[in-house]
Amino acid sequence: MAESIACPDLRTRVREIRELVAANNRSCLPHELIVCQIYMESRFDACAQPAGSSARGLMQLLKVANRELFRLDNLKKPLAERCPEDELYARADAFHDSPAFIIEATNIEYGTRYLQLLIDRARAARCPDPVAEAYKDYRGVRNGIYYQKIRAAADRLKRDPDGVEAFAVL
Repeated sequence: MAESIACPDLRTRVREIRELVAANNRSCLPHELIVCQIYMESRFDACAQPAGSSARGLMQLLKVANRELFRLDNLKKPLAERCPEDELYARADAFHDSPAFIIEATNIEYGTRYLQLLIDRARAARCPDPVAEAYKDYRGVRNGIYYQKIRAAADRLKRDPDGVEAFAVL
C-alpha cells in the first residue's frame, strides 16, 4: 500500500524535474540522463547537502566546480573587467553558500554547465567516450559505475517517461 501512495508523488516530482531540466539543461546530454543524475545525486531534494561535503542542491555541485565556472566566466570578460582571483573565488563561494544556489532551475543550469565543461575537456583530450569520462570527473570516482547506472536508468525513463521504475536501479 505504501508503494502505491509514494508512486504518484514520485511521478509528479519526475514531471516537475523533467520540465526544469528541459528549461535549464546547458549540456548536450539528453534530458532523461540529467533527470536520472539528479535522482542519483539528491533524490530530487533541492536542499540535499551531505555532511562533510560542499555538494549542494539537486545536482550536488561542489564548491570547487562552482569556482571553476566563475573562473571561466571571468576569463570571457575583457581584461579590464576581470575580477582578481581572491575576490572572484570569494564571490563564487558566497553564491555557492547562498539560498540562490539551491533554487532548482539555477542548480540545474550550473550543474549542467559544469558537466558540459567536463565533456568538452574530455573531447579535447580525445577520450574515446567523453561523456563517460566527464561523469567520472563529475562524481570523482573513476570506476565508471556511476555513469553506467544513470545511463541504464535514463534508457528506461526514455522508454517509459511516466514510469518510476527507472529509478529502482539507482
